[in-house]
Amino acid sequence: MKTLHFALGPVQGFVAQARRTRDFWVGSFLLSWLSGQAMYEVQQGAGTIIFPAIQGDPLLRAIEATKSNKPADIPAVATLPNRFMAEVPKNFDPTVCVNAVRTAWGRIADEVYKQYILPVEHLGNNTRAIWERQVEGYWDIFWAIGEDRRTLDRRKNWRVHVPTIEPGDKCTLMGNLQELSGVIREKGNPAARQRDEFWKALRGKVGIELRHNERLCAIAFVKRMFPAIARNLQLNDVPESYPSTSTLAGVHWLSQVAIEEPELCMQYAEKAVKLGKNSEQKVQLVDKLISEHQKLSDFFQLNPNCYFINSLENDNVWEEDDRKLREELKKLLKQFGYSASPFYALLLMDGDKMGQLLSKNATRDQVTKVSEALGKFSNSVPGIVDGHNGVCVYAGGDDVFAMLPLEDALPTAVKLQKKYKECFAEYRRQLNDVDSATLSGAIIYVHHNIPLQVAIREAHNTLASVAKEQSGRDSLAIKVWKASGPNLSWSAPWEVVIPDGETTILDKLLEDFSAKEQKQFTSSFFYNLQQRFSLLSSEEGNLKLGSDDIKAILEAEYLKSRKLNHENQEQFSERAKENIEHLLKVCRRSWRENGVLMENQGGLELDGALLVKFLATKGVER
Repeated sequence: MKTLHFALGPVQGFVAQARRTRDFWVGSFLLSWLSGQAMYEVQQGAGTIIFPAIQGDPLLRAIEATKSNKPADIPAVATLPNRFMAEVPKNFDPTVCVNAVRTAWGRIADEVYKQYILPVEHLGNNTRAIWERQVEGYWDIFWAIGEDRRTLDRRKNWRVHVPTIEPGDKCTLMGNLQELSGVIREKGNPAARQRDEFWKALRGKVGIELRHNERLCAIAFVKRMFPAIARNLQLNDVPESYPSTSTLAGVHWLSQVAIEEPELCMQYAEKAVKLGKNSEQKVQLVDKLISEHQKLSDFFQLNPNCYFINSLENDNVWEEDDRKLREELKKLLKQFGYSASPFYALLLMDGDKMGQLLSKNATRDQVTKVSEALGKFSNSVPGIVDGHNGVCVYAGGDDVFAMLPLEDALPTAVKLQKKYKECFAEYRRQLNDVDSATLSGAIIYVHHNIPLQVAIREAHNTLASVAKEQSGRDSLAIKVWKASGPNLSWSAPWEVVIPDGETTILDKLLEDFSAKEQKQFTSSFFYNLQQRFSLLSSEEGNLKLGSDDIKAILEAEYLKSRKLNHENQEQFSERAKENIEHLLKVCRRSWRENGVLMENQGGLELDGALLVKFLATKGVER
């Protein structure tokens, strides 16, 4: 027997370049589906997948069904990673894995071309040649034989895959690839008309799947249209829609106003339903609302853009003759006692130093145990995310990517972090250094109008550069991305985030900021704090004050915001002092260095306080 290492890419280039939430899911799914084709060939060749654990994997079962020419039920979550390690017979030829990936990809691409591109290819300029060049040259497939798991990484340094050279006008989604009409516009050349005729004809075949200004390459078009052709390939239950970012942002607002202002909800829905209903998948809370408040069913199923004034004002979202109705809806929307938060969350999590853990547990049995622990974790992820009103895009091995309402992202991250440690703790007797199996995470709170691919890219950057590098792994990093751009960034090791192992330090502060009675912190407290510290900060933006000075400023601002004078300082409760300590904790940078928790005692970074305010107000300013 010999050890095979296999990897398929590009990962980020394929998955992250997405305009719609469904594009995002399709990218993750197809990457898993193609990787699974290679795994299937290993099993057919009397080999065994050592890493990851794939026993009973629903996606692999679906692949097995298609190989027997049977309909396959597609799972809602991509579960197979893009790389694996297997034990194969000495006569096993790894090129069968490569061919299996290319065949499966070609079958999907051919069906998309036949259904949609073939009828309009005569309107383009070498459209078929563009398609074949991009489809055949896109995937970067690596394999290597060797006992050392670093063999594949060394093999990647010996690159033989040469990306295609792409001329002409580029895809509006994947900017390095040529768009499919193939019409090259030059100064003074009227070719734009031919290009527009091609895309007009194609939009006539695919309808709302293409926006009026979208011109896609072969790869982006396959991703966009895969759900529409899946049944032709005997793939069932592929979602034709996914909750949009606007839907995720408004979920908890729906629940709040349905309980407190049901009559206004009915009045609003009666008018807004004329703009159309939402046919997207429903998250758990919306399904529950529809069941429990049947009279408000139309309200819960409105086009999600109806819940936001800025969306109602955006003429690009609507038909021109809807303008009068939208003006009426804006007036009604302002009558609600609450505004929907325009923010949703992306949650990305990844295991820390998995390579080092495997190096310390290098025997076949130990690698299997690590794989089993990861399998138990990844199997639990979809249920946890779904239970927090989220959409799990990917859960394979130690990787997680999910989209959630703002209110649910932090509790989900905490639960997943605890679950990860629990899964490895079960193997404490069989594995070495189990405590080093840690999980880092990144939460990006994003305005729903920010392009999805921008948010996805920021989530990956935040996980890698902030949670792992700056904070020293085993950490959580949080960023807020408003419509105007990045707003604030905060990170800390998990033991700072969850000091008692149950409740986050942010939750403790949020409870006191949001309390209707005996509110400990007010908006003016945070505003004045920001103003005061901007005058005292160094050129680098960090305070250079002693700990006692910082605490004195916080206490003075607290007294001022509560309208208490110094003669009444005895009213400064022990609870308030405790909250000031918590606030100081989130405003001091903390990180891990060589396994030791570090904290900057002298400086203060106000992003921690501003994050508390953001979470308490949900980014809504009225």
